[in-house]
Amino acid sequence: MRELSPTRRGRLAGQGDWRSQYRALRMSAGEAAGLIADGDTVIWSGAANWPRSVDAALTARLMERGWHIEADSLNALPGTCLLAPENRACVDYLSNFFSAERTMGEQGNVRYVPTHLSATGDWLAARRPRVAVLTCAPPDEDGWMSRSLWGASLHRKALEQCETVIVEVNDQLPAFASDGEGHLLFHVSEADAIVEASWAPAPTPPAAASETDRIIAGHIAELVEDGSCVQFGLGGLANAVGECLAYAGKRDLGVQTEVMSNCLVELMEKGVVNNSRKQTYPGRTVGAYFIGDQRLWDFAREDMAFCQKEIDWVNDPRSIARNDRVVSINNAMEIDLTGQVNAETVGTRQWSGTGGQLEWVLGAQWSRGGKSILALRSAYRDRQGVLRSKIVPSLAPGSVVTTPRTCVQYVVTEHGVADLRYKSVLERAQALIAIAHPDFRAELRRHMPL
Repeated sequence: MRELSPTRRGRLAGQGDWRSQYRALRMSAGEAAGLIADGDTVIWSGAANWPRSVDAALTARLMERGWHIEADSLNALPGTCLLAPENRACVDYLSNFFSAERTMGEQGNVRYVPTHLSATGDWLAARRPRVAVLTCAPPDEDGWMSRSLWGASLHRKALEQCETVIVEVNDQLPAFASDGEGHLLFHVSEADAIVEASWAPAPTPPAAASETDRIIAGHIAELVEDGSCVQFGLGGLANAVGECLAYAGKRDLGVQTEVMSNCLVELMEKGVVNNSRKQTYPGRTVGAYFIGDQRLWDFAREDMAFCQKEIDWVNDPRSIARNDRVVSINNAMEIDLTGQVNAETVGTRQWSGTGGQLEWVLGAQWSRGGKSILALRSAYRDRQGVLRSKIVPSLAPGSVVTTPRTCVQYVVTEHGVADLRYKSVLERAQALIAIAHPDFRAELRRHMPL
């Protein structure tokens, strides 16, 4: 353990000659990989911030020596060397949110950790890591480096557990504004090794919204009042909601959200989102992750209208509720007639993660005048082309409950809005059947609870 926390070390050393420190710490990816020992637990910044150079060098070293490590991260991308099937004997990988990981389930070395997203730092710290590997943007004039797109995937409290911190400095990563307290910044003096790299971060182009998404988004937009503080999810529905809000004449919207995506660009350019009525960080769009493409990155780069903060603050229901009229918008995969919501598994198969859904459901409802919205298409077609209802009498065997029925408020499909809060189980079923796909309503009525 370090004698001083990285934050304190960084602020003290930031007044010195950080450029000399940077030069002294610079080494190759292979040399940095040499700082990792057999049996280590290593935590990694995730997704677009995955340290590719160190990943490749460490994988080669492990394979050559027959060593084994534990690697822990919020999220990995396809093509990660450590997680290639041929390298599974070298690493056990733990993640609390699946994306590319969902295709690796049969490897036997990729495992899901159920946590709320705000607990990512606590979970990583609890694994007692010896080494952290993260990717940052190049240092500014004072030696501070933005942790950039997915920097919030590796929390400071986890970094402070580590004896060795390896920083891959990528000159193609954009820098974003933090809150003046260094939350999503990292100082050169806090590193034990610096590896210079240059690779384009993987973009997440905006998902196309379907006509069904636009209908659902229209229902959601009607629930959003002027002056609301909105949390967006990710994907075609979130983009459709953004489009609806941009053209619906809404005014003075604020944003606090775990994911800052492309849908914010037009909303902020049009002045629909100006954050003028927020109680926390007025005038600034607050979030943890930038998930989008070059348009978003260029728009938000070093712009003080944005504020990137650690996920434990962004997703804490208590900080969410400090704003008035919070509207949280999240996706569901299926919902049963009592209101239990599955948003993360397909039967027993882990598809995504618990994420921050329940945190936002609670935070929005604790907010004065707030609303929690869970959205889903009423039906889908399976691989055989058969139409299936997403509103079901009971969840599929093996499915998990992401949001319990006691916490569900609004449920929205393309067929309308159901408000379940404080309703009896019979009233809930009636409300949900009314927004189910018409082809399934008669069958659902046969399963009505008493």
